[in-house]
Amino acid sequence: AEARGFFSAYTATLAARECTCNCCIREPRRPSEIVGDVQYKCSMPPANDRRLFQNGCQDTCTVVNDAIFKRSSTLETNRYCFYHCQPVAGGSHTPLSAALASQSTAALQNGGSLVDAECVSVRPAMMDKAISADMNGRDSGARLEHLKPKLSLRTVSD
Repeated sequence: AEARGFFSAYTATLAARECTCNCCIREPRRPSEIVGDVQYKCSMPPANDRRLFQNGCQDTCTVVNDAIFKRSSTLETNRYCFYHCQPVAGGSHTPLSAALASQSTAALQNGGSLVDAECVSVRPAMMDKAISADMNGRDSGARLEHLKPKLSLRTVSD
């Protein structure tokens, strides 16, 4: 008799890359998407953005045992960004302020300003707000995340 292991057969092979907030940027919400004072959301960058190529981002991505989309294994990346990622503070808030900041003399040293900023994974409490009974997700109204700079302690030896 042939012995078969517990994981000896697969029911499906998932070809799309794993979903990650590294494939998402902060952008202003559409007027119909504004919830209270929450003005920003996470979405996929424009097609020519360098981050798409650097992070290997695709239009679709894979989730396994997802808390929000329990019946799905492949999602549109924009959908993943909206429900799973939280925009961070930073960058300029409007194209005009970004253009003005990029014209300043400080832009020669710091590179100027961009309109968008990165996104990070939502905290567990916000994830719970995004879970809906119909398993299609609900807008959690994630606010801007203010990241604290990481401090590294160095010792100087003689």
